[in-house]
Order: sequence, then C-alpha cells, then structure tokens
Amino acid sequence: MDKIPPLVAQFTAWLLHVRHFSPHTAKAYERDLTELITFLYEHLNTAITAQTFATLTPADIQSYLAKKLTPTGGFGHKHMAAKTSLNRQLSALRSFMRWLAAHHNVSNPALLKVKGLKAPAPTPRALSNSQTWELLEKLAPPPVRGTSKSTPESKRNFALFLTLYGLGLRISEALNLKREDISGEVVTITGKGNKQRQVPLPLPVKSALNQWLVASHSQPPTAPLFPNARGKALTPRFAQKILQNTRQALHLPSHLTPHALRHSFATHLLANGADLRSVQELLGHSQLSTTQRYLAADTQRLLQVHQKSHPLNKQAKLT
Repeated sequence: MDKIPPLVAQFTAWLLHVRHFSPHTAKAYERDLTELITFLYEHLNTAITAQTFATLTPADIQSYLAKKLTPTGGFGHKHMAAKTSLNRQLSALRSFMRWLAAHHNVSNPALLKVKGLKAPAPTPRALSNSQTWELLEKLAPPPVRGTSKSTPESKRNFALFLTLYGLGLRISEALNLKREDISGEVVTITGKGNKQRQVPLPLPVKSALNQWLVASHSQPPTAPLFPNARGKALTPRFAQKILQNTRQALHLPSHLTPHALRHSFATHLLANGADLRSVQELLGHSQLSTTQRYLAADTQRLLQVHQKSHPLNKQAKLT
C-alpha cells in the first residue's frame, strides 16, 4: 500500500488544523498508521475501513508489534525496531481510535488498553576528563586563573558546579542544601523520598565551598547554601543557563547540563577503578541496576581492560 489511506489523511488533517499538532508529529502519526493499515490489509486479507477498527482485537495489534520487533520482518527494516518507536505508534493508534469514536462513531475500548513496551533506560552521557576540566577552569573565579579579583557570585557559581561534579549530586539536591548541611569533611544530602545520605567532601570542593561561605558569612545556618540576590535558593533554570552559555563559548557538547555533571562523576569514578556498590551509595541509588547503567557508558574501556588483563588474551590464538 503505497498511498496514504483516505482515513489516515483525514485524521492527519484534523491533527494539523484542529489539534494544531506540529507537522513533524502529524507526519510521524500518519506514517505509523499507514504502516499499521498496510499490515492489517495483509493480516486480515480484506479492505480496511473505519468499521474494521471496531472489530480488531488486542491480539491483532500485538501481532503487528511482534512483526515490527522481528529483526528481518516489517516494512524492509533489517534491524529490530526501537521500542520507543513502537510506543509512539501505540500512541498514534490511541489518538486515532479517539478520533474514530468522535467522528465515525467507531468504538473499541480494548485497543485503548494495549500496553506499551518498556523502553530501556538511556545510557547516561558524560563529559570526558578533558572536557570536564576545561569547563571547571572556565567557571573558576579569577584568582584561580591568576587574573583580577573575583566576585561573590563567581565564587558561588564555581562552588555550585564543582559540588555537582565533585559529589555527583542531582541539581535539586545541590540547590536544596543548607549551610548547616556542611559539617567538617562530609555533606548531608537529602535525596529522593527525603532519604538522607552523607558523602565525603573532596578537598577541592571543600576549598571552593569555604571560599563561598566566607564571602557570604552573614547568612544564618539554615539559609540556602546557594542563594540568589533575594536570599532564596537558586533555580535549576539558573544553573542550566550558565552551563548553556559556557558550553557554547567553549564549544562543548550539547548534552552538557547540570545532570551531565552527575553522570560524569559516576562514569569517571568507575573508569578509575571505583566499585559499583560504592558509587551506588554516593549517588543515592536505591537499586544497583540504576547504577549499572554507567557501566554501559564505559563499555569500550571495559573491553580494553579485558583484552589487557584476561589470561586468554595473553596467549596465542587457540585453534
């Protein structure tokens, strides 16, 4: 079926002109539904009309998904279709079914209950060591770079970003810190679900925080550690904007966000021999599987370690 089915064309026009969907999304829905109808035409061996969707079963849709997931099957694809793409197709189907119910009096509640596929968690994207160092050098207050006198704001901003990378914090965790949360060599972090953990304070982070605390000594212990000019905690948007401007100035990758500094913390620890359980505790992950995602980001290094260290790789090729 080369042409767009009339029913799908009507639905796409409705998305564009009534629902004001973006052309990109409307086109994706149009393509998804055309593929589905092509499959149904072959699967049911009959012409597909609006009434066809009233009699479809979840098994029919699951057959379509199964074909899409077959490496050699489905519309010329040689590789397995992405689960996220299939979930988008189910979203297109649900929107289409609601449109059919409203405009063609065709109802099939069972199709609206077809569950999507669980998409794999994306592999965290970290900065390289050199990119991280370049970023921190750019953000460091002037005295660290041997130039003019720094401002309290520059000390605050540098302390914030060094804390994100040096402690591996979520941006919300860093911005929720109070001055009293710093005690000696540790910082008390309040994470998700109000769970608290204590993390060690590396010397460079401690030094940057001390410089900022001295510059803002008039604040009470319960005040935000990183406040704005009104004494309220900085917003995530503020931190994102600083990194956006800095990465553009340094031509660093677009995935450089506050959360990428947390990813970089974990990835760099593992790359330098830290054990997974320790990294899990430092990050405040409740499940080890969440931390294991960082191993996937370092696959190439693990392969190199294996090739260098495993006894089989030190012997002549087995025949």
